[in-house]
Amino acid sequence: MNPLTKRRRVELTYGLLPHDRPPFVPAIYEHKARLINRTPSQICRSPELLEAALERELQVYDPDMLVVGVDVYNVEAEALGATVIYFDDSSVPAIAGPLLHHPEDLDRLPLPNPESDGRMPLFLSVAASLARRYADSLIIRGAVTGPFSLASALVGAELLLMACIERPDFVRRLLAFSARISQAYALAFVERGVEPIIFDSRAAPPLLSPRLFRELLLPVYRDSLFPSLKAAGARFLPLIIGGDTTPILDSLLASGATQLLCDAPADLDAFLHRCSRARLPFRVNLDARLVHAGPPQAIREAAHSVLLRAGHFPGLLLGCGVVAYDTPTSHVLAIREALLSDSP
Repeated sequence: MNPLTKRRRVELTYGLLPHDRPPFVPAIYEHKARLINRTPSQICRSPELLEAALERELQVYDPDMLVVGVDVYNVEAEALGATVIYFDDSSVPAIAGPLLHHPEDLDRLPLPNPESDGRMPLFLSVAASLARRYADSLIIRGAVTGPFSLASALVGAELLLMACIERPDFVRRLLAFSARISQAYALAFVERGVEPIIFDSRAAPPLLSPRLFRELLLPVYRDSLFPSLKAAGARFLPLIIGGDTTPILDSLLASGATQLLCDAPADLDAFLHRCSRARLPFRVNLDARLVHAGPPQAIREAAHSVLLRAGHFPGLLLGCGVVAYDTPTSHVLAIREALLSDSP
């Protein structure tokens, strides 16, 4: 039997069909800059450097998918007019401050065009270039900010959470607006043969309560964002919300996403039980702090523990939290070594 391509391994995993091993999907964003001795601020503004960093990521870690993204929560807000601070060191670029100061400011914001505004065209062009080269063997993903995280960037995290309680009607309008931007950017990736991956970790409990998640955000995912992407032909649609998302697992299962994330603090047994029943694949993250600090043997043991508990589920993917810039490569490779040693 011929060995599986990375693409086929992921396709079988999403279909909950037999395959050789869970896909290896480490969360490498700013760390990819380290692989080519550059800074995150350099590679996220240069298509040549970004593509070189992604190619190096593929060479060093041999992951089963590549995500075209660096400072994943800044791109859409910057295209709307928010100021992003770039750094000369290993720091990740950051939003300087809120763009909206009053509810009526929302009515003055134009929708950005992914083909021309901010750095959206840069990430789209790199993703398209990689997709052309690797379409047959590897799924390329395009990083997209989810509606709640984009709304948080536009008004500020604390003010958004207060508004969820005090001005829910405004929050609904803001989330609908944010979702249109997330959707447009994601669809631009789909048009290039790239699968979107939706990042919305600012909606994680306890920042947003399970009730407010269910009432305000779930309808945006379920009734708008994910149906539109599926209608456009997207097949593999992860919803990435970090932290302990066990309290919102019912809402996540109802969101329309085709893959969930069980982050390190979440209840693996609950995810395994519920996702198995729902026939929905999910990724397990090893703790990013462990991957950063090591040693490799402890990382391998943690990976083996996950595989022992959940490796029988054909919809399992294995990765880790966001890999810090200065993480030793041997620490990330320890996860892959565990996967290979546990494979048949």
